[in-house]
Amino acid sequence: MSSPSHRAAMLDGRETDAGVGYVVPTSGPYAGWHMVVSNMAGYRSSVQTPAPAPAPAPAPASPFGDLRAGQQFLSEMNWVADRRVSTGWTEANGSKTYRPFDSVSRDAMAAFMYRLAGSPAYTAPKTSPFADVSTGQQFYKEMAWLASKRISTGWTEANGTKTFRPLQPVARDVMAAFIYRLSGSPAYTAPKISAFADVSTGQQFYKEMAWLASKRISTGWTEANGTRTFKSLQSVNRDAMAAFMYRWDH
Repeated sequence: MSSPSHRAAMLDGRETDAGVGYVVPTSGPYAGWHMVVSNMAGYRSSVQTPAPAPAPAPAPASPFGDLRAGQQFLSEMNWVADRRVSTGWTEANGSKTYRPFDSVSRDAMAAFMYRLAGSPAYTAPKTSPFADVSTGQQFYKEMAWLASKRISTGWTEANGTKTFRPLQPVARDVMAAFIYRLSGSPAYTAPKISAFADVSTGQQFYKEMAWLASKRISTGWTEANGTRTFKSLQSVNRDAMAAFMYRWDH
């Protein structure tokens, strides 16, 4: 590069190939020193291009570790997490789980209803309205609030006391009553013919189940014979409850 002409040739933008010339000794008929020129076109550069950064890991399908992409009611369960209507469980390894196929207990239902209502300011009484619920019990405030709003009045036992039965699973007919009352018990005339083959018009909570269907909060099941059923005495699973709450809110 010290020669001006050599430097100019090396830096000429029209150059496409580079070569190296060197002298080597040979033997045989052509013994002596010979000039060898190597064309370097096509050789890899000594400068290595860094490997591309690995693609970021896909975002998890849910904040709950036991839910998977494509699962029925996934978006609704994620919605209850986002709204903090349900916070699920914290497992020993620190992960959060929703347990979608567990039944909803009455105390948890009280918490759901209270949070759906916006967690209103409320001071629970110092004496529990229910003989089977202590003031220090989980969700006591929410159960007491539910009673104060007459969303659930519990049971009157033979001895005259009121009970809530907090750990009892919630049946689908009772769930319909809870949501109807949470909505303010709106004026509604139930049809004279039930939309559900397994629900009679004289059945307890018929009006509430019919109202729920009219709002498409729960549409029940379509059976093989084409009839619609509500399965009123079946326990409500947590995944289905997420769907009911989402539809009620929307």
